[in-house]
Amino acid sequence: MKVILTENIKSLGNKGDIKDVSDGYAINFLIPQGKVVLASPENIASWQAEKNRDVAKVEARQDEYHKIIHTLNKQSLFFVAKVSEKNTLFKGISISDIIAEVKNKFNLDISDHWFVKASLLKELGRHSVFLRLPNNHLISFFVNIGPAK
Repeated sequence: MKVILTENIKSLGNKGDIKDVSDGYAINFLIPQGKVVLASPENIASWQAEKNRDVAKVEARQDEYHKIIHTLNKQSLFFVAKVSEKNTLFKGISISDIIAEVKNKFNLDISDHWFVKASLLKELGRHSVFLRLPNNHLISFFVNIGPAK
């Protein structure tokens, strides 16, 4: 009996593979547990369409990551903040502040999970910020903090 695997099965194959298995194995074990579906022309077409959608999603995400890399790498963001007599900020610049400024200035959506060694920026000056994207690219940009007048 020809079946399409709906999940990875160590002894049989990977999700989406079409395999030939014994009728008893398919009817008594694989189909009741939802591990396979019959390899009918309709199911094959459905799986192929789902596979094409998954590939398109991955390509769209990769394009988004490349846009972030090319737009944000080595750029600078500027913040103005109130400072004390010791030149420390009353309110630090947080990751959410940086994300909002990136969205505002470059129209890019970045995640707080991508920040490497994220911490609250509490001093005036230039700070390097690093992002590790899900595609494993490491980029850096700068956050410049100046005193409010």
